[in-house]
Amino acid sequence: MSKYNQKPYTAEEKRKAIETYSEKIQYSPRYSNDEWEFRHVIIPKQLVRFVPPGVCPEDIWRGIGIRQSPGWEMYMRHDPEPHVLLFRRPKDYDQVHQPFSATNSARIVNMAKK
Repeated sequence: MSKYNQKPYTAEEKRKAIETYSEKIQYSPRYSNDEWEFRHVIIPKQLVRFVPPGVCPEDIWRGIGIRQSPGWEMYMRHDPEPHVLLFRRPKDYDQVHQPFSATNSARIVNMAKK
């Protein structure tokens, strides 16, 4: 039996688990190299069963309650500990992509001038 083998669950079981455990998700400080900014996220073991094996798309990890700013991608799962998910994004992501709040504020100012 695989360590990622998941038992069947209902949508209600998933909803209750996420409601109960999403506040217990732990986020590491960010760290980087020349190219990437990294962080790891530790999810409660009770949520592991709702995450499919391997690397997950954004809608899956956000769907279990992980909250991060835009640009992060899951690139690995820490194999010995499947509740540790590893994320990365380009190091200059914030400089290249303005936060939505700044973009939205600029639109509001421009609309007010009309």
